[in-house]
Amino acid sequence: MGTIRTASKSDGMAADTAATSLPGTGPGVLLTGEILGIVIGSLSGVLVLVAVVVVVVIYRKHQRRKAWNFEYYDLDDESTSKSAPISRSASPKFPKRKSCPDIHADARNVMVRSATSACVPDFILPPERIQPYSDHESGQINFLSPENCVGIRPDLYRPKSESDDDSGVFPPSEHGRIWFTLVYDGAVEQLNVKLVKVKELPGRRNGQLRDPFVRIFLLPDERNSKTSKVKKKTLTPIYNETFIFQLSAVDIDKCTLRFSVYDVDRRRLRHVLGHAFIPLCDIDKTKVTTMWRDLEPNSHICNALGDVHIGLCYLPSNDKIKVIILNARHLRHLDYDMINGIYVKVQMNHARRPYKSKKTMVRPTAEDPTFNEAFSFCTAGQPIETCNFVVSIMVCPKKYLGQNEIYGKAIVGSFMYARGEDLVHWQEMISQPRSTVNKWHSLTNDI
Repeated sequence: MGTIRTASKSDGMAADTAATSLPGTGPGVLLTGEILGIVIGSLSGVLVLVAVVVVVVIYRKHQRRKAWNFEYYDLDDESTSKSAPISRSASPKFPKRKSCPDIHADARNVMVRSATSACVPDFILPPERIQPYSDHESGQINFLSPENCVGIRPDLYRPKSESDDDSGVFPPSEHGRIWFTLVYDGAVEQLNVKLVKVKELPGRRNGQLRDPFVRIFLLPDERNSKTSKVKKKTLTPIYNETFIFQLSAVDIDKCTLRFSVYDVDRRRLRHVLGHAFIPLCDIDKTKVTTMWRDLEPNSHICNALGDVHIGLCYLPSNDKIKVIILNARHLRHLDYDMINGIYVKVQMNHARRPYKSKKTMVRPTAEDPTFNEAFSFCTAGQPIETCNFVVSIMVCPKKYLGQNEIYGKAIVGSFMYARGEDLVHWQEMISQPRSTVNKWHSLTNDI
């Protein structure tokens, strides 16, 4: 049977569209092809425009480079030079300086830069001097022999031996010996002290060498001191260092020089090796003369006021310092008729501010009294570097003569408050915790 198809208005429009499109394609396919053609055309136009721009840029660069080349080759031409304008008046032309004179006077326009000679000139050399061999078997030259040294003093270059030293003239020293020079310049009021050398120092317990240095004190003020350099690994250090002390001519005979020799160990602790005392009133200070003194273990001359024996013990676990007053000696300036007794007062300071003080029992008046009393001070809450102790010998006059007076005192503390042996005692206490360190301290009225 045949199928009957009815044609509508929409079927007519589809038929018209299908008639205009390609066979086998729909209307959507036709619209996409038109857009693609437009895009391809636009891209082609942009590429052509970019190519034209690139060609123009390359051409202009080429033309500019050619112009630069022309200017480079025309620099010698004054008419084409553009570096500076042409002056209205011509600059004067000076004659060129010739590097060598003309060989021929007539050939003025011919310059000869070099000239050679047909023959080599003869040079007369002095006869050669050859040092003869002193020992033909060994083939070595003895340059220190007098016949081979012309204008040279061989003794200046010969190494110094022990036989050349002056140490053989003196007897051996137990603690060492020090050499120095002193001279006083009254015009500028300066005392020049030259430290020459130290010899015969004792070695360490294990036989090792020492690292010694010397401190020079101008007593009675121990704060006026100078320090030399440290010499490594030696028992005979040579210094040759000069130190200057400012001192008036009125006070020079009242002062005493003290040379103190120390040793520095691996822990940077100082150990006293010996001292030498030179009263300036007993020396001729106008002549430069090398002097020597034997070192002594005592750090002070017999003090006029006397000494006090103190023990220190640092307990870091308890934040305490234990001060032990053992005894005193050489208290020669005591007036037995006016004094009823003596005692020791120990005052602890934080910086310069008094913190706490304690005192011993009153003892009968004696030149060498014994106390043997210990006091404990707490350092909690305060840096150990700011603590110091003032140990004073107090005298008790009779009742009708007034209050107690200070006979003499000594201060023990860090480097901010103490000097000399007082400072060394404090440092040894810090380096040896839980151990008692005993030392003698000189008494003075002015600290």
